[in-house]
Amino acid sequence: MPPAHASGQGHLTVDDWREHLPLKGSHLWFCLVLTFVLLTIGVPGCGEDESNPGNHPDDTPPVGLKESPQEGFLAPDFTLPDLAGKSHTLSKLRGQVVLVNIWATWCGPCKREIPSLVRLYQSRKDKGFEILAMSVDRISSSRVASFASNYRMSFPVLLNPRGDVAHKYWARSIPSTFLVDKKGVIRWKVVGTREWDDAQALARIDQLLAE
Repeated sequence: MPPAHASGQGHLTVDDWREHLPLKGSHLWFCLVLTFVLLTIGVPGCGEDESNPGNHPDDTPPVGLKESPQEGFLAPDFTLPDLAGKSHTLSKLRGQVVLVNIWATWCGPCKREIPSLVRLYQSRKDKGFEILAMSVDRISSSRVASFASNYRMSFPVLLNPRGDVAHKYWARSIPSTFLVDKKGVIRWKVVGTREWDDAQALARIDQLLAE
C-alpha cells in the first residue's frame, strides 16, 4: 500500500511510491514515471473551472434568504422603465452596490435630499455604484423628466405611477431609501430625508463597495 501521508505540496512523489511498491519490470517503472509527470503538469479533470465566474460568484445571494423590504433581507426585485423607456431590473445589477430611492416631484423632503444624491452619484458612479430613483408621481413622464433635468438627476429615474413597486417596499412615506449590497441584500434602510454624501453615508457605501 502507498503511504497515507503526502510529501511536499500535498501529493505523493515518485520516491514515496518506490519506497512502498515492489517494482517488477521496466514497464511498471515507466507507468509510475508517466503518472508522476501527468500529475505534476496537471491534466484537465472534473474539478472546478475557476475561469468560469458562475462557480462561486461574489454576487450570489445567501441561499434561502427571502425578499422583504427590511435590513438583512433580499431587496424585492422589480423591473421598471426609465424616462427614455428603457427597462431596469434590480436583480440584474448584482455585483454593484445599489441605492433605491422612492420619491416624488411634489415631495418637499425629497427635493431637499436630491442635491446630495446627485453629488453622491457623481463621486461613486465609476466605482460599481448605482442609484435607481423610483418616482411614484401620477403625472406625465415628460413632467417628471423636466423636473429631473432641473435638478440635474443624471442617474436612472424610474417611473412607478401605479405605486405597486413602492408598495412592495412598504413605502408608506417618502423619501424611503434602501442601500442594497452586491448580493442584493438590503443593508441600510432610511425613511425620511438625509444628506447622502455626508461622512456616515459615504463610509457605509464605501464599505459595501469594498466587500
